[in-house]
Amino acid sequence: MSDHIPSLADLRREIDVLDDQIQDLLRRRAEAVQRVAETKRTEGGSDGVFLRPGREAQILRRLLERHRTGLPPAALLRIWREMISSLYDLQAPVKVAVHAPNKSAARWDLARDFYGSTTPMQLCTTATAVIRAVNSQPATLGVMAMPEDGEKEVWWPLLASRAEDTPRIIARLPFVPNPRGRIAELGCYVIARTPPEESGEDCTLIVVYMNEDASSVARLNSLLAQAGLESRVLAQHRGTSGVARMLVEVTGFVPDSDDRMAAFRAADPNLISDAVVIGAYPVPVAES
Repeated sequence: MSDHIPSLADLRREIDVLDDQIQDLLRRRAEAVQRVAETKRTEGGSDGVFLRPGREAQILRRLLERHRTGLPPAALLRIWREMISSLYDLQAPVKVAVHAPNKSAARWDLARDFYGSTTPMQLCTTATAVIRAVNSQPATLGVMAMPEDGEKEVWWPLLASRAEDTPRIIARLPFVPNPRGRIAELGCYVIARTPPEESGEDCTLIVVYMNEDASSVARLNSLLAQAGLESRVLAQHRGTSGVARMLVEVTGFVPDSDDRMAAFRAADPNLISDAVVIGAYPVPVAES
């Protein structure tokens, strides 16, 4: 057994070698992504859709599962998100619109953490401005404030359309909590004109139109449970027509065409006039 104790110079040379190997692997990964993009173009896959929120969540969960020591989980996530986001341009340009009222920096920082330092971003002072940007496609992704009762600008009913080009919720941030950061308690949804993608552990968001007073939440939850949907009400709003609109989160990945959705809509027409799936997101990783 050698008694040799490496010097600082030896250790620094080892770090240089490791840095070279990491850079070579990053180049190989970029080349692999380029081949994926070329294959998609050749096969015409996914109708031009290149954002894969479910696939990306699976990658991050797998890496976090095998992560043991060294970097904090939030730092590991940041490194991989920087790499994933920087390679978007190999398939299509990406721009992020961020709802940041009063030019607040916290949601901007959260978007930058997840979508990388090189991704173009625009600040929008209203939620409707973000939705317009995603609709008209100057922006690919929109980062939205979490809905809550009594908010001045209620944006989520604007997604309650079955038109194919309607933006959908595809992610929730932060994906991994960072207890050391000042944005640890902030949350937001991400919208895009691309369908949400199942990741294996998901939540679905539904807008329910109720004909009666919004106090009928208990009856609503009962009907959802009877249809086989585990749910909770996140927010509610009464529109100018007097119809109460409820934002409901359902456990699991539930497309609008799911039989359970049909069963729920038909359960009590006197109470429920319609229910529209407005998106789904991979469940964020719990703080360890």
